[in-house]
Amino acid sequence: MSITDLKFDIDRDSKTPLWLQIRNELFNCLYRDELRPGQLIPNEKTLVELFQVSIGTIRKAVGVLEKEGFLIRKQGLGTFVFQHDNSSFLFEYFHFALNGTEKQESPTVEFISFETKKASKAEAESLNIPTGSAIYKIYNKLGLNKKFYIVDKIIISQDKFPGLNEEIFKNRANTIYNLYQNKFNIFITNCSEKLKAITSNEKISKLLNIELGSPILKIDRIGQTYHNETIEIRTSYVHTSDIEYIHSQNSTFGESL
Repeated sequence: MSITDLKFDIDRDSKTPLWLQIRNELFNCLYRDELRPGQLIPNEKTLVELFQVSIGTIRKAVGVLEKEGFLIRKQGLGTFVFQHDNSSFLFEYFHFALNGTEKQESPTVEFISFETKKASKAEAESLNIPTGSAIYKIYNKLGLNKKFYIVDKIIISQDKFPGLNEEIFKNRANTIYNLYQNKFNIFITNCSEKLKAITSNEKISKLLNIELGSPILKIDRIGQTYHNETIEIRTSYVHTSDIEYIHSQNSTFGESL
């Protein structure tokens, strides 16, 4: 069913501006999966007819969703629902560049391990699953200029990703969030991060080939869906000797390799 077949509840007597009501109605289409990642939304003329408002009102509503990161405009093609892929990666997630330059490049990624474990109490609470539930614990290394600076630890619930295994994960053709999206119909739309300075333990020191106790940056990130359901817990351990954290907040999304 197309959204042009739906009925929308627009209250012209409400104190809520029309553009905001339309923004909310379009967001609800995303929330209910009536608009899917990568889907072209109706053009401005169609939306004007659908909502019976001016083109300026439509442009404001759609523009806000673009700024929020839910939609993306492609010159000459139209406006699409955001989807996770390599083309969006540098702008939406990878916030590191070599010292002295703000030029961001796609990192080299090296798979380390893929294991099935039992969720700890803290992991279970974050993922809203029972303690002891099966989880996947995955480690990757990320690097720039032929040197690794980052170790990612990824934790996800096995129940959310039936059939996922090491081979599927290692041989994905695109980003991790793209794998979630296209193979498991799980779309990460909101990521929150906490940063803390710590020192490296034995495992991280060995993986990054640095001295035990070296100063590193720890980034805890939670990935959630439109429905505010936590899907992924990710911890990045970053040795910032030669790289800098650079981030402009343009979107609600976080992209991931």
